[in-house]
Amino acid sequence: MEKKPSQPETERFKHILIEAYQRGELSANITAKDMVQELAHQLKQVFKEDNK
Repeated sequence: MEKKPSQPETERFKHILIEAYQRGELSANITAKDMVQELAHQLKQVFKEDNK
């Protein structure tokens, strides 16, 4: 079965999610709320770039 090439947006989302997960694993002080707010901020930046 042939694997479809990933779209750049998908790769960026995966990178953002993996990075957020790793930060959460490394920091005992981050709350779920903080993590979600940071993710939302990063995703807003991605959408702003795509709309230019």
